[in-house]
Amino acid sequence: MAKETTKVLIVEDDPDFAESLMIALSVRDCHVDIARTGEEAIRKFRSLCYDIAFMDIKLPGKNGVESLAEIRGFCPDAYVVMMTGFSEATLLDKARKAGAVDILRKPFRLKEMFDYIENLQNNCSPSVKH
Repeated sequence: MAKETTKVLIVEDDPDFAESLMIALSVRDCHVDIARTGEEAIRKFRSLCYDIAFMDIKLPGKNGVESLAEIRGFCPDAYVVMMTGFSEATLLDKARKAGAVDILRKPFRLKEMFDYIENLQNNCSPSVKH
């Protein structure tokens, strides 16, 4: 039986960073889409059930936390890992309360991202680290 492709959404307003992540994940048997805003991420989640999303906290329009809360409203089992280069404790706490699986602090090693994908591909839930 063929292994199912992992569906990943990268939500990042920095086009170069988003493209780099997409290229890295594409070679890991993943279908990768990119959203540049929280609103676009919400639209994409409504049209495709992603296995996991890596979402920047700071986004134009709706920030990542607001977007995560809305996504969890119609997709309560969504696995969303937040990404941030900032250390705003209040926003990070809100992300955890909204249901973020984890928070990757930029810059991070691609291996950290790959570990989530590997866990999903092996039918395991991503580990939650708060």
